Amino acid sequence: MTVGVSMSAVRRRKGLTLAELSVLSGVDRDDLGRYERGHMAPRPETVQKIAAALEVPIAAIRAGMGWTAPEALEDWERSTDDRLLREGIEEDLRASYGEDLSLSEGDIRALLESVKASIPALIDHMKDTRPEQEINREILASLGVEDGEEEQARRLALTDAQWEQVRPLLPPENTGRGRAFKSNRLMLDGILYQMKTGVSWNSLPERFGRPRCVSDRLRLWTGSGVWERVLEKLTALGVLEDEEKG
Repeated sequence: MTVGVSMSAVRRRKGLTLAELSVLSGVDRDDLGRYERGHMAPRPETVQKIAAALEVPIAAIRAGMGWTAPEALEDWERSTDDRLLREGIEEDLRASYGEDLSLSEGDIRALLESVKASIPALIDHMKDTRPEQEINREILASLGVEDGEEEQARRLALTDAQWEQVRPLLPPENTGRGRAFKSNRLMLDGILYQMKTGVSWNSLPERFGRPRCVSDRLRLWTGSGVWERVLEKLTALGVLEDEEKG
């Protein structure tokens, strides 16, 4: 059973909401939701906090995790009974699709086998120490699917025609003193991405380079009066709406 399925089943059996479990465990409510949906894997120490808040043995919710010092198994854990896994799946399905959801025994068995089959891949994923974005890009590439973040960055970037109208308003990248600035066009696309999506600077896609470089370029242009003229041109071109100017 995955950590999220186990955690969800135990929490609901205890009659706790995510908000209540967050208060008891000291773990962020949104993170708890991500754990239960399988969007993020908790660290062992986090699982310990959650188990203590739920007043259950760590073993009750640790399935699928790697541990440096494995806990002794409870008697029920040695059983091949799928009861807890089944309960967790049924709880999640009812929470997602309503109490009236009805599945055949064959459908439930198929879900059980699917969850069991996913555990080795989950363990391999948790052992991978690379950044999450890099892992996701590799998975998407293997499936022939484009990275949604990269696709969005390309879609929000200036067209060649738009860039040619904005380019004369920006200072030269190479002033002849020291190293040349990074591409004005790349930096402007990064600024526009942040303004249109509302993400933090540190969450900018890697294609824009170091987030600090992008935010510093905006600060430089703002301080020199360049940005005001660029904003006017971008608005006239329909690139930015009033509510996107921040």
